[in-house]
Amino acid sequence: MSIQTNSAGQHRTVLVIGAGVAGSCCAIRLRQHGLDVHLAEKATFPRSKVCGCCIGAAGLSLLDQLSIRDRVMQAGVPTSSWVGSMAGRRLQIPLPEGVAISRECLDTMLLDVAALVGAEVLCPMEARVEGIDDQGVTVFLQGSGTPAREQRYGAVVIASGLNASGSQRLLPWREKPNGPFGVSFFAKSDSLPRGVIHMACDDDGYVGLVRLEDDRVDIAAALNSGAAAADRGTALQRVERILQCSRLTDWQYYDATPVMTTPPLRRRRRAGNDRVLAIGDAAGYVEPFTGEGMTWGMASALAAADLIATTPNAWSGLGPVWSQRLDALLRTKRLACRAVTTTLRSPIARRAIAATLAQWPAMAGPLLKHLSHL
Repeated sequence: MSIQTNSAGQHRTVLVIGAGVAGSCCAIRLRQHGLDVHLAEKATFPRSKVCGCCIGAAGLSLLDQLSIRDRVMQAGVPTSSWVGSMAGRRLQIPLPEGVAISRECLDTMLLDVAALVGAEVLCPMEARVEGIDDQGVTVFLQGSGTPAREQRYGAVVIASGLNASGSQRLLPWREKPNGPFGVSFFAKSDSLPRGVIHMACDDDGYVGLVRLEDDRVDIAAALNSGAAAADRGTALQRVERILQCSRLTDWQYYDATPVMTTPPLRRRRRAGNDRVLAIGDAAGYVEPFTGEGMTWGMASALAAADLIATTPNAWSGLGPVWSQRLDALLRTKRLACRAVTTTLRSPIARRAIAATLAQWPAMAGPLLKHLSHL
């Protein structure tokens, strides 16, 4: 394992913790800047993950900056429209260019690209930040079949998702986890067309469906949390009820696949502390609507890598700068998605939106354009 230092003894290798979409994209971008990078991931790939599996136009433009857009488009299923069930109405709206791709395929592809461009991949490897000083960051590493050890890095990027294990001490919550929780599983359907994102909305939350490259149907939902909501049944039963009432499409649950859930989705933490930066879901989350989640992760990944690369002699103290930059980058997008998803939980608002869009579907254009561009 190679660790770079400068003449003053300061460590110059960057560690990225988490090899999901945000983490691998950050590692690739850092390598584009010529920095030494280690990428640590505790899971073994390929892996399933709770996710809507959609990337919109803004995400594709970010992948283009990493020179992997065409590879992702060829592996996935291009998407072109949104079909929704809302207040008893069926709506269809064209979408900007996008793609549906399983996380097993996407995450493995990005990790392979990171290794190909020169990132040193540590997998499976658990990494935990132990301390920060003027010379670098001390990280505890524990891998399968290898002895536990401490390693020093010049900067650390945390991209380990919603749970971001061990981050609370360094990066405390600004908004503690709250709101709806996520649910995802795979199903099969003979009637769900390729290239169309389906979504059903009601009082209990919303459920999205999309066909993947291997013809599995990815079902991802954001359901209300709390005791009253839990009385409506299990997560699977609640998703089934929403979809049955919507009558969007026929589908069948794969009994062999697990129903994966997340903690409450809405959250935001302090995104930076000295030489440690958080990106993607580790920095904060608002449930996305048509695939914005992965795009936000990629946008923060590239921005964090660019910040590190353009301040090569002053990594100490980057935290506050990163917190401000990330907030400026994603504030309006997150607010827009929160407004949309909150509004859709109101029966009165759903009826009004459904009636308006049924009569004038073009009115959805400005919002979709806002959400699909950074």
